[in-house]
Amino acid sequence: MKNVIIWSVIAGAASAAIIALIYKRDEADELLHSAKGLGNRLVQYGNKLKDRFLHHVKGPNGEDVYIDMYDRQFYENAEGKRVYLAD
Repeated sequence: MKNVIIWSVIAGAASAAIIALIYKRDEADELLHSAKGLGNRLVQYGNKLKDRFLHHVKGPNGEDVYIDMYDRQFYENAEGKRVYLAD
């Protein structure tokens, strides 16, 4: 599953690059910006799939709490950084 996601992202990036070379420079810049945005959203979605979501636990300000692969509980602050909860 992980390899399929990686290869699909690579194929998407390659096709976006080919299309960018075909269009004018202004259109290519806009296309590359949207492709980068899509890539960033795919990375965030993959990270959320990797970490298990805890439905019954909330962070100090009502944030969603996840468990990483080492069974440590954390939430993400406003800057997007992980804040681990003390057990």
